[in-house]
Amino acid sequence: MKFIKKLMLNFLKFFPRREKLPQNLMAAMPFLLFFPVGFVYFGVIFFIISWIINGGFRERWRFTCESPLFKPLVVMLGVIAFSAVFLSRSNDLRWPALAHYLIFFFLLFFISLGAGEWQARARKVFFAGAIYGSSIYYLSYLGLLPDWRIFKDYAIYSGNKSIALGIFLSIAAAWFLSEVLIQAKRYLFWLGILGYLYISLAVLFLAVTRTGMLLFFVLSLLVVVRNFTLSLRGLALAVSVAIFAALAWQFSPHLRERTLATVLAVRVFTAGEMVAGDGNRLQFFQKTGEMILEKPLLGHGVGSWRAQYPARAQGLETSGMSTPHNDYLLYGAELGAIGVLALVSVFFSVFRMAWRAGGTRGVQLLVIGTAFVIGCAFNAILRDWTFGLPMVILLAVVLTGGDRRNDQTALPQSTTSR
Repeated sequence: MKFIKKLMLNFLKFFPRREKLPQNLMAAMPFLLFFPVGFVYFGVIFFIISWIINGGFRERWRFTCESPLFKPLVVMLGVIAFSAVFLSRSNDLRWPALAHYLIFFFLLFFISLGAGEWQARARKVFFAGAIYGSSIYYLSYLGLLPDWRIFKDYAIYSGNKSIALGIFLSIAAAWFLSEVLIQAKRYLFWLGILGYLYISLAVLFLAVTRTGMLLFFVLSLLVVVRNFTLSLRGLALAVSVAIFAALAWQFSPHLRERTLATVLAVRVFTAGEMVAGDGNRLQFFQKTGEMILEKPLLGHGVGSWRAQYPARAQGLETSGMSTPHNDYLLYGAELGAIGVLALVSVFFSVFRMAWRAGGTRGVQLLVIGTAFVIGCAFNAILRDWTFGLPMVILLAVVLTGGDRRNDQTALPQSTTSR
């Protein structure tokens, strides 16, 4: 063990400001979100190794305890541990399922860094990553990219990673807009608007994800409303958003087609017919709801959904799926009302921090909190590490100590109002 530690210490000497390496790694991590998920895993592993070797555990622990997220995260982890130990003994799938809940544990590592200058750099890196991701969509559409694995999730729909890319771009667009709207210099404002449109068009016309498209409109509207002023510029901005939404509905092949298909599936399901494809989520609601009603308070235990759902949905298209594509359903079935309340308390703490922080950072916390709340309703964001790890990384990037402050944005030459 001493040899390994010495080897890592010698390796880390090649990095400038070794004591700041965990922060530097976290600042670079948002760019990896636009690559295959293995890049994110590698970055997180390297971050944890540097976190351990660099020491300073007393200060890290103090930062963790001072975070408003600390108590709700401990409660959430306590509920998960209780369920895994006492309610899941007869379930052979509890240990694989437990690994997915460790996303909250990694968030404890991330919040131990505290708020600092690294967060501004991380937001810049995230914006650069969003521009990169949007560019890959455009180049892929034009057929100008080689057939490499790192471009596959952009070129064709490949499941959760393709969905995640749309979600990340939607968050980036809203964050970018929140910083653009407070730019004092006119050329920076219009340059920022062009950047926002560059990301937005990729989400609406090239990314294949209903969740990402929904989040794009909700999060961007949230930023516009938060920064709206009764002025000619404010009215022009509101009208521009309405026109942009109408154009997207008219000309985006994915937005209109998938929205209408979802509406049709709901109508068919409410008429009493079992539907496939876009109606799968309605089957999840029905069958998982039966599980929840059987044990509403504590749930069936960690891993119980995968153990029980195939038999409950026998003969249905959803019987072989690994999640109900809804974290509230999953937590209700496995952890009961207690688990759902613990999850909601984490989200509530994020919104409370957004209110207390104020300024641009507060708006961006509001955006990521809203993305969690909505995303968990349509995808198992906290069950699948393809979504979960990147989302908690982005949450850490805009976390504050909870105090209202005049925040500096990631774009230069900004003021606190416009």
